[in-house]
Parts: sequence; C-alpha cells; structure tokens
Amino acid sequence: MTNLCENMQYHMLDETQICRIYKETEKALDKTIAYIVQWLDREGKTIATAESCTGGLLSQLVTSVPGASHVFEVGVCTYAERMKTQLLGVPADLIRQHSVVSAQVAASMLCGLKTLSDAQLCLSVTGLAGPGGGTPDLPVGTVYVGIAYDTTTAVAHLKLWQYGLQTREEIRRGAAVCAFGIAKCYLMEEAECRKKKNLR
Repeated sequence: MTNLCENMQYHMLDETQICRIYKETEKALDKTIAYIVQWLDREGKTIATAESCTGGLLSQLVTSVPGASHVFEVGVCTYAERMKTQLLGVPADLIRQHSVVSAQVAASMLCGLKTLSDAQLCLSVTGLAGPGGGTPDLPVGTVYVGIAYDTTTAVAHLKLWQYGLQTREEIRRGAAVCAFGIAKCYLMEEAECRKKKNLR
C-alpha cells in the first residue's frame, strides 16, 4: 500500500471552480448528498470516507440519507497521525515532509481508503478546523479534500476563511459542502458523457 500511495497521481482542482461549487452546494447540501446516494445506488456503486478534521461528519451525512446502506462501505476517522499511517497506510515520512495538512496526505489517505474499501467513490479530508493550531503558512480554515472516482483522483485546497467561515463548526461543515459538491460534479459529468454517447 505504501509504495502505491507514494506514486499516486492526482490533479489539483482550480480555486475558482471550488468557490463556484461551494456557493452552489452550501444551501443545498442535503439534496446534494441525497443525489449522490441515489445515483450510486442506481449504478450499483459504493462510497467510502476517510476523515480527520471533520471527525466523521461526512459519514454521518451520508448515512442520514434513506438507502445509504446500499452504497456506504466504510467511514474511517483517522484523527491521529499514527492512525493515518496504521489504518490507511499514509507514510510517516510523507507526513513529516509535507505536514498532515497537505495535498499529499489527502491523496495518500484516498489511496489507503481505496485499498481498504474498494469503493468506486472515495472522499478524504484533512485540515485545521481551529480554533487553535493555525500558522501564517497554514491558517485555521485550511483544508484539503481528496476525491477518487473510478480512475480519476483529485485534491482541492480549501481556504475556507475566504468564504467567511471562522468557527470550528462552520469550517467542518464547509469542508463537507465542498467534498460532496465536488463529488456530485464528477457524477454529473459521467451522466452527461453517457447522454452524449447515446445521442450519437
């Protein structure tokens, strides 16, 4: 698992795109999650989550939707660094080199989660929810969200203070909004591609 994670390829999502997704999803989070659960159920696909600063919020939101038992594989809350290494195979050297709040660790968490669950849609979150622990380089509200859908892997660098989110609760929810908003975009893109193919 470790070697695979170290060589994992992913792309960073554009900040403008992330901001648009946040604004579109923030007031429709419940509907967004319901869409994801229903879409996965219809397609016979599954979802899994690996969380740090959100502390299980993603899992809670998914399982609040009726029918989630058909699609939800596992939710892993690896709050401690050593648990990220022990349960998800995140290399300790990777954490030391880039810090636990980094794109590299978010991607590595995805890799471990994919190996653990074999779910088609995997989400990971690592960041600083505050109120303490921030630095000039990593202020409170810095969050990295990872998403792996089938063969595509991406990481979003969230600067949630830019959205006016300051409290611990606001930051945790903001991370969830972005994670599920991005996931929905991926599923909708696949649906659109299928529609175009069927029209040919």
